[in-house]
Formats: sequence, C-alpha cells, structure tokens
Amino acid sequence: MAQTQKTDPDHRSGVDRRSRPDQQWAGLERRSGVDRRSDLNREVEKLLARDLPHLPDRDSLRQETMLINEISLVLAEKRTSLSVMRTGLAVIALPLSVLSVLIVISRYYDPAQVMYLLGPLLGLCAGLAVLGIYLILSALKRIRALNRVIVVLKGQNSSLRELSLVLKEDMGPPVAPDEDF
Repeated sequence: MAQTQKTDPDHRSGVDRRSRPDQQWAGLERRSGVDRRSDLNREVEKLLARDLPHLPDRDSLRQETMLINEISLVLAEKRTSLSVMRTGLAVIALPLSVLSVLIVISRYYDPAQVMYLLGPLLGLCAGLAVLGIYLILSALKRIRALNRVIVVLKGQNSSLRELSLVLKEDMGPPVAPDEDF
C-alpha cells in the first residue's frame, strides 16, 4: 500500500518549515548571536530598571554572593571539624571496648602470667585514648573559632542579621527543667 505525501504546507518537515519565510520572521535581518544576546540583555536591563527599581545593584549582589560563599566555606570547615570529633570519639571507643573485654574474661587468665601481652596492649589503649581526647579537644576549639567567624560574617549583612534574629526568636526561651525529677 503506497503512502501518499501530504502537500499541505502545515504538514511539511521541520527543515522545510524553518526555511520557509513566515510573516513573523519576515522583518528580521540576520544578526550574529552576540548581537542578539547583547540586545536581549539591554532589553532585560531596561525592563528590570522600569518594573523593579528596588532590586539591588550588581556590586551589592556580588558582595552578598561573596559573603554567602564565605559562610559556606566556614560551614564546610565546621563540618570537617565535626567529622574530626566523630573520629576522636571512635578512637576512644576502641580502647574502652578492648578493656571491657579484658575485664569480662579476666577470670580465665592470671594477669601476672600474661603481663608481657597486657603491658603493650594497655599502652596502646592509653595512646589511643590520648589521641581520641586530643582530636575531640582540637575539634571543639576549632568549632568555637568557626562559630565566632560566622557571627562576624552575619554581622556584616543586614539580611543575615535579620535572619539570625528571626531564628533566635522562633526558638523561644530556654525550657526550665522539671522540679519533679
């Protein structure tokens, strides 16, 4: 069964339709993409200047963007410090679990007879505990410093200052502990 081609101009292929000069495209001359883009940018700026005069200028937008990027960087550093603290907690948990296992099975061995094994093991556990405490304390110190930097950065921008005030108000006053317990 042979198919018939439709000769209706509305059913032509996309290539044919694009190459056909329609009434809407008839008055436009061919321009480069850069020219069209710059004309479009000028038109957008005119519309924004006319319709939205309260928009901030480009310099203030750049400053605000830079401030938000700085705060994002500080928060990334804070997440890193929190992961160091988590690592410190895990390092402390290892010697505690080893010591608890040794205490549980202590009735099956005489500590004086296995001191050559217990000595290095207890020394290693003490070293891991010291390392874990060091990691936790250094992470806490770093987090406090980063919190101070965030407060300073929030103070540099009025919208961030208002946001922090709103967040503090929404949290409400601290809850007093119950007297019954």
